[in-house]
Order: sequence, then C-alpha cells, then structure tokens
Amino acid sequence: MNEWTEDELAAAVDAYRQMEAQLASGSKIEKANVYRELAALHGRTPKAWEYRMQNISYVLEQAGEDWLPGLRPAANVGTRVEALLARMLSDSTAVASLVSGPTKELLEREAKAAEASESFSPSDAVDDRRRVLASIVRRRGQPAFRSALLQAYGGRCAMTGCDVTDALEAAHIHPYFGPASNAVSNGLLLRADVHTLFDLYLVAVSPDSLRIAVAPALARSAYGELDGRELTPPISTEHSPSVDSLADHRSRCAW
Repeated sequence: MNEWTEDELAAAVDAYRQMEAQLASGSKIEKANVYRELAALHGRTPKAWEYRMQNISYVLEQAGEDWLPGLRPAANVGTRVEALLARMLSDSTAVASLVSGPTKELLEREAKAAEASESFSPSDAVDDRRRVLASIVRRRGQPAFRSALLQAYGGRCAMTGCDVTDALEAAHIHPYFGPASNAVSNGLLLRADVHTLFDLYLVAVSPDSLRIAVAPALARSAYGELDGRELTPPISTEHSPSVDSLADHRSRCAW
C-alpha cells in the first residue's frame, strides 16, 4: 500500500495521545475500537493501525518516555516515518484530545478552514475585536432563543447553577435544523464551557433520570463533580427539556 501520509500519522499520534489521557483518568481503553474507527475514517486495516501504534511506542521508548501497556514497541518504522512521528510526538500542538469520531473530524476541518482564511490572525486590533464579539454573539445563540431560556431557567446554568448572565449560552439539545429547533424544550441554558463540552458529546443528560452524565475521561477533572448531579429544571414544567432530544443526544456520545 502507499506510504503513510502526514495526516494519517498525525491521526495515529492523536489517537495514541487520547488513549494515554484515558488511561491516566482511569478509564478503560478499547484499543480494538480505536483501530476500527481509524480504519473507517482514514482507510487501511485495523491491524495496520495497531502496528503503527507499536511504532509510536518504539519512538517514545527511544526518547526515554513511557509507552502504552499492550502496545509493545515495534522497531521496523522506517527513517522517514520515525522522524515524522518523533516530531509529532514532541510537537506541543499534539495535545491529547478527548473528542473523537465525526465530531473530531468536523473540528479539524473547521480549524483548517479558519487557518486558510486567516481567521486566527486578523490584520488589525479593530478587526480582531469585531471577530471576537461576533464569535461570542454566534456562540450565545439567537437572541430570542437565548432570552427565552434565560427566563425559563431563571438566569442560571441548568448544570452548574452559574448565574453570571454574560457567561450563559443557549444550547440546542438536538442540533439546529431550522426555526422549529428554537423551542425552549429543545434547549438548555448552559455556562459557556459546559456548552462546549455538551456540543462535543463529552457531557450529556440521562433521559430517564434527568441526571448529568460526564465522559469517563473527564471523571478526574473539575467536571467530574457534575456526574450524577440532577439537572436543574426550568421554572415551568411546560419548558422541560424534551426527553426524546436528550435521548438522541446521549446516543451520540461514544462512551
């Protein structure tokens, strides 16, 4: 088969770092699932991805670093690939991410598009501030939808209880697909950081118990304390979040 591309090697390194993060948090690592997911996203066989992980273990061993248990170092890397892996592993941008699958793919595409359009490096301070404020407005959601959620939840985050209005955003439970999506029952008022984790499917709500569920990889983080906490209900039951929408969102979480 053709030589491995830098994108494929980067995907392998990122997946390896994710498994390291999961292990560090005490979560169980399903290596076989990781290999299958990589094969589905990038091609090649799951076995090829497993062997590439062993190559990564070899590069880490050569650098005097620990490698993942069960991924015994395989030295048959090749000079070119070994050099690329070494660079990627030492690159500060290869930070472990807890996001995977289609969500991660979409994030990467958007990041590349932003870099290509120089959205991360505006030309002047005025433009910079305009971009930042525009981003905040978009993130908060449509004004009418956000206003309705602020009223429904009494100006408090449904998960953390935060009452700082400027930090609260209108989160769609089921992704936006038109004006009908802006029903209060399809929304949650969330603090900005929790909204991000909710959209990344790292935080969810169990539809049966209406209790917050946190991804295992976040269990030992500051967000671990949210796990099992009861979701704060809206002031009026008519604005209660849709159980069907919550179930759909939970089903998209890969944990």
